[in-house]
Amino acid sequence: MIRIYIAHQRYDAWLVADRLNQAGIRAHVFNQYASSIVGDVPPDVAQPQVWIERECDRERAQVVLKDIETAGARTGSRRCQSCDEESPANFDLCWNCGETL
Repeated sequence: MIRIYIAHQRYDAWLVADRLNQAGIRAHVFNQYASSIVGDVPPDVAQPQVWIERECDRERAQVVLKDIETAGARTGSRRCQSCDEESPANFDLCWNCGETL
């Protein structure tokens, strides 16, 4: 197992793990409930972590993480081609009809 990501919040770790699993990379979240021990142990030990199972998936996992980071940084809005509704630029699906943007 290889630690690929250290999250600030539990939900961030689960979002990353879900995206990795969707890409066919087996990922697991550890330490999701360990935040209460920060101070007794170093933060990088107590914060939620995402681990992948296989070393051969490391490069693909890094690409997925970069895509997540890039998508989160998008600003502005996009128009849905199905319903012509405006959605935030960092959305992958239309908030109104659910179609891919």
